[in-house]
Order: sequence, then C-alpha cells, then structure tokens
Amino acid sequence: MKLRAVLCCLAASGLLLSACSEDGGTIDEPTEEAATSAAAEEEVDAEAFDPPMQFDTGAGVPLPEEAGAGNVNLAGDAVKPLPVVLSGTRAFIAAANQLQIVDTRNAEVLPAIVPQSGTPMDPALTVFAGDNPIQAPITVDVGGKELVVVPFLTTGEASGTAVARQSLEVIAVDPASGEQAFSVVHELPLAEDGSTYENAVAKGATDGVVVIDLDIYTGYSVAVDLNAKAVAWEQAFSTWAVAGDTVVGNLGERDYNRHFGGLAIADGAVKWDDPNFGYETVGPAGSKYVYGFGGFDNIDGGLYLVEAATGKVTSLQPEERDLGVCRFDGQTTLVCNDTWGWLGAVNTETGQFVWQQEASAERASVGITAVWHGAIYGSTENGPVVLDALTGADAETAPGVAPWVVNEYAALAADPNSGVSAYPAIA
Repeated sequence: MKLRAVLCCLAASGLLLSACSEDGGTIDEPTEEAATSAAAEEEVDAEAFDPPMQFDTGAGVPLPEEAGAGNVNLAGDAVKPLPVVLSGTRAFIAAANQLQIVDTRNAEVLPAIVPQSGTPMDPALTVFAGDNPIQAPITVDVGGKELVVVPFLTTGEASGTAVARQSLEVIAVDPASGEQAFSVVHELPLAEDGSTYENAVAKGATDGVVVIDLDIYTGYSVAVDLNAKAVAWEQAFSTWAVAGDTVVGNLGERDYNRHFGGLAIADGAVKWDDPNFGYETVGPAGSKYVYGFGGFDNIDGGLYLVEAATGKVTSLQPEERDLGVCRFDGQTTLVCNDTWGWLGAVNTETGQFVWQQEASAERASVGITAVWHGAIYGSTENGPVVLDALTGADAETAPGVAPWVVNEYAALAADPNSGVSAYPAIA
C-alpha cells in the first residue's frame, strides 16, 4: 500500500547499481541545419501566445483514451491531473507501458516510445476509475536543450531460484523529433518485506538531475543525472516535491517513523530533518518553497509555506483554511483555492500574498482547472473564464475551453465525447 495513503488514513480516522541501456543509448545528434529547419517549421506552423487567452473549439484534435483514462469522470470533469505534458505543439501521453506522442496541430501520431529493459507494467492493472496512478512526464532543460522525461517500471525474467527483478527505466525524448534521445536503466533493490514497486513518478528536476519517486511500502527515491546519463543517488525516501537544489519528502523506512526532511538534489545528503513535521502532504511552489494545507504536530494549520532549503514553516492562512489545493504557474505565482470558494495568489519569491478573494454573492465561483504563466484557467456557471494571476481580475470571459493542461500553443480540455482533445491557441 502506498505510504502516503496510509498516513492520510491515519490522520483522517551510496548507489547500488546504475547503467545506461545499450538498447536505448544516445541517438545521433541532429545537425545544426536540421535543427534550424525544424525550429523554423515550428514557428511557421503555429503561432505562440504566452499565455493564451482563447482557443479554437472547432479545431479540436482528439487524444488517445490514455490521456483521460481513470482521471476524467462521466460528467467530463478531471478528478486528477492528466498524465500528459505539452512541449511545443506535441502532447506526450504517459501510460504504464508506453509514451504516446500526438501533434496537436494535425493529429499526427508519432511512433510510441516503449521501455526496452524488461516487461513493463500492464496498463489494465494500473488504471482504475478516478484513480490512475500514472502521472505526467516532465520537461527538463539539459544544457539548454529541452527533453521530455518519462519513467517506467519493468520486470526481468525469473530463472531457477532467482526471482524476477524490477528495474527503473528513465527515458529522455527529444520533443522536436519525437524520438528517444537516451535512457538510463537501473535495477532496483529488493524490499526486505517482499513488496514490489507499483509506480514511478518524475517529481521534478534541477540542473539536469531528475528525481523519481517510487511507490513502495517503505518509500524509495532515485535521482538520475541526465547530464551524466547515470543514477546520482538513491535511498529510502518518499519525494513530494523538488524546489531549487532541495528534494522535500518523508525520511525514514517505516510508516510510523515518517516525517519531513530535505535532501540535496546533487547527492542526496540530508539538509534538514524535522521529526515533529509529519502526517502532512506538501506540493511544489517554485524554486524556493513547497506548500501545504491542514495542520498536525508543529504546523499551525491552514495554508502554509515551507522553505525547502531549511524546513522553516510560514503560516499564511488560519487553521480554518485546512483543505485546498495550490498550482504553481511556472513563473512567480502560486494560485490557491479552498473548498469554500476562497482564492488567493502568493508570490513565490517573497512568500507573501499578492491578492485574496473570498466567495461572495456578487462574484461567481471559479473551478480552477489550470494555472500557467500568469493566467488562471477555470470554469464558472457562466462558462469558461481566464483570470489574471497577478490581480485575480477577469482577463478573458470567452476563452472557449477551460484547459486541464496548457502551453503557448494549445489547451487540453474536455471534448463532446467525454474524452480529451487538444484545442489550438488563437489569441
């Protein structure tokens, strides 16, 4: 059972082996001329809007069912984040056994990326209604080049008395070509209690080091250096967020000893360890902070920020504000809302509110679906809307759709067939 689920239930009621895969080694780098041509073609074929305010609802490109499987309910609402990331005009859709790539301009489907180190997990065993554990790939800047990074769990073959071993295969994809750039394969240690690794999630990256959280009873994290194409470190640790040069998560090897601490992303060394900070959930809030809602132990409750490098906690809201979610816009703003209609935005450099709005009879409540580059996307009883993340004011009252995933070229949102489609940005 996932440790985090256990903790939530309780609250509410050195390097072993690393290698680069020979099968998935570095492909030939494209020539400068070819790269320039590809970039020029991208600029001609799609206009960028940063952030986009309107989308063409008549030009939707349906995505494979894996884009919404287990995450979109029968009412057409996303109950969990989609396992999809956008890079340029392409959508990268993660599943347990493959990474699908679809061009959002013309519905072109590129060859899927599949792990080569063993048998991947069966998607039928990982997707449940409203509870698909597969999460989105992440984009990582490596030496000035963007890569889409996706982790897979694979299983080797058993032989004689030797049990089948699980491996983590981290694949880096060149989004411009849609081809695999390289992979790093790492055989995982056997758990003493016989439990197996059930899911792998890329939690974040800094300076080309990406941290993968592995779903297992004891908790385990593996950091992969994409520059060196090798594992940087691994240890019993449940990663919740990466902020700057610090990995924030749960230290310890057993449920009842779990508490929060921070590790150096470069080598996994402990930067801080707070035994009184436990039974909590935190999420990413830029390069300096992580955020949390609710309060136990030494946390005052409500909405709070944690300075990732030191573990220092700053309470932003009273204890009554104990249930909500925040979304980082990728720049300097963390947008938060609670179940009672309150909205607020925090500057992730200063840790201070830039605005707050209480629910009122004069203003329709907003169900936030995405936050990106200074824009808040959501839906109201009057239809989709875009708010200005720096002021909370309406920025666009007719965007066309309320995106679940968005970038400068497209939005991923519900389509009339209860699936997920990509809609091009037009303003």
